[in-house]
Amino acid sequence: MTDGFRAPTPPSARRQGEGDLLFSLVTLSYRSAENIDRCLAALTVQDAQIIHADNSPGDLDMAALAAKYPSVRQIANPINLGFAVGMNRAVAESTGEWIGLINPDAFLDAGWLDAMRDAIAAHPDVRLFTSLQLNDDHPDRLDGAGDALTFFGFPYRSGIGHTRPEGLEIAEVFAPCGAAMLIHRDLWAQLGGFDEDFFCYCEDADLGFRARMAGERCLLVPGAIVRHVGSASLGVRSDFALYHGYRNRIWLYVKSMPMGLLIATLPIHIGMTLIGAVKDTLKGKGSLVWKALVDAWRGLRPILEHRKFIQKTRQLGSLRLAKSLTWNPVKIVTRDLDHRRLK
Repeated sequence: MTDGFRAPTPPSARRQGEGDLLFSLVTLSYRSAENIDRCLAALTVQDAQIIHADNSPGDLDMAALAAKYPSVRQIANPINLGFAVGMNRAVAESTGEWIGLINPDAFLDAGWLDAMRDAIAAHPDVRLFTSLQLNDDHPDRLDGAGDALTFFGFPYRSGIGHTRPEGLEIAEVFAPCGAAMLIHRDLWAQLGGFDEDFFCYCEDADLGFRARMAGERCLLVPGAIVRHVGSASLGVRSDFALYHGYRNRIWLYVKSMPMGLLIATLPIHIGMTLIGAVKDTLKGKGSLVWKALVDAWRGLRPILEHRKFIQKTRQLGSLRLAKSLTWNPVKIVTRDLDHRRLK
């Protein structure tokens, strides 16, 4: 990693009487020239250490960004490391007790961190939180409210495209959306960060799934608002997204789903995967999709090794996990909210 630009941590980000930081906000850009300035402007309003790493050498004027945002630590990676590796390395440079992972096309509301602070204080047993995401072009509509997982192992962004509901309360969701999430450093270390085999896509749902299997909960904080462009760097349904989506979705499912649920839902998972593959083949994407499926099979060995550890150490029973999955076919089709009220 090339670290060409450094800036001291602003005094306001430090905990009184202590040398360590309470919050670190980390963003990783890739071909993000259109959005990174707005993202960093929103981040620097927050009372936190800010780290920006870039995965696209030559795309951004890192010196200009360092001059404009002197409180932000700028890290220029020499190659595209992928989202999982790039974010893991950037987080390793942070010092906060709580780590915020922010996409470069996600723009935090000025009160985002205050809302997260309030949620932490109100729920001291929770170490994983996610934001209320609004569509940047149409802020009356949701871009997502946490990630859900169908009973057959397909992750999706809960509530995407729906009208923003009134009176939304803090609720439990299956997993955080990586566009704007907050995780305690100890939990991040316990989970080992993002799975670097994934490279990009589904790594946030995978992290949330592993956290849940370790006995953790994830809460949606409706007051922690972020406006999100979505797929700004790589495009919606790009070849890159299509390939990694097919491959990584299989790995996520195989790695963490308990054996009983795996056996019961595997035929549906295979059937839904094949239906999607046939549809995309008819759209001219057959070679890409079938390559992804073959590569998913070929890459199963390390995934199965991870599975052994996850299943051996899990703190969540199959029944409790099943209750957190999305079973309602209407919600699965419409991507409706699937939240659990707090007890």
